[in-house]
Amino acid sequence: MNIDQHIFIRYFLGQASEEEKETIHQWIEHDEANRKRFIRERIRFDASILVDKPNTNVGRYLRIQPWLSWSLKIAASVLFLLGSFYLYDNYRIGRLSESYQCVSVPAGNRTNILLPDGTNVWLNANTSIRYPMAFAKKNREITLDGEAYFEVAKDKKPFIVKTDKYDVEVLGTIFNVEAYRGKSQFRTSLYEGKVKLYNSRCPKAVFLSPGQTAKLLGDSLLVSATTDVNSYRWKDGLIYIEDKSFNAIMELFEKFYDVQIVVNNKAVKDLGYRGKLRISDGVDHALRVLQKDFPFKYKRDEERNIIYIN
Repeated sequence: MNIDQHIFIRYFLGQASEEEKETIHQWIEHDEANRKRFIRERIRFDASILVDKPNTNVGRYLRIQPWLSWSLKIAASVLFLLGSFYLYDNYRIGRLSESYQCVSVPAGNRTNILLPDGTNVWLNANTSIRYPMAFAKKNREITLDGEAYFEVAKDKKPFIVKTDKYDVEVLGTIFNVEAYRGKSQFRTSLYEGKVKLYNSRCPKAVFLSPGQTAKLLGDSLLVSATTDVNSYRWKDGLIYIEDKSFNAIMELFEKFYDVQIVVNNKAVKDLGYRGKLRISDGVDHALRVLQKDFPFKYKRDEERNIIYIN
């Protein structure tokens, strides 16, 4: 597609219609050669104005020495190139901020991604994240369903993690968020920096300092010192169990090993345990380790992917 010269002139003069502006924007974005031609046309237009613009005060054309004319053209070219790259980059970022990337991690898996601003994110099992291809000027906003560990790149723009329960806002910090849609549990642990938690139902924001955890109890957030300081180590392939009940441990196994666990043995339900397990060793190894401290047997239904604790 070729752009008529008159459309360029109207665009540079600020007289182009909205339809012509959009046509030029799409034409520039379509091909690198088009962008280069646009820059050449703009340089030619600006240079012609600088050199040939009449001096209305004296009623005649201003005569410019050849060396000065050449200097003005070079200056105009440099200034316009800088301006064009700035405007085009802003236009490109604006378009990319309207395009979204979605990443979903199935049960029994985890993954690590890098966001457009350099923020490092680890996603736990059964977790989905949605983020723009480029962050907008005002903030860096992503949507999370599940559990993720963030190392946020420092920036003046706030970084906002939106969940179905609370939003978490930071500038540059390290924290873990667990907020699975459809489950009542919400938890945020802060390891470095500062975070702010809020939602539309709770106008008063809650702030966390390093070493603190916020948990949702009913409709309110309870802030306390972080007790399970290694709970985020799932990102390293480790399950740290800090005095959890047997049932709570089985819930972890269901998430990490993509299996349903039915506990029929009432004698072990409320017993506590502390220890460390490697996810890659598998669920059978994890259960055999627990059998050293808990009186139970288990049976696997491979066809239905269910483990029965008896």
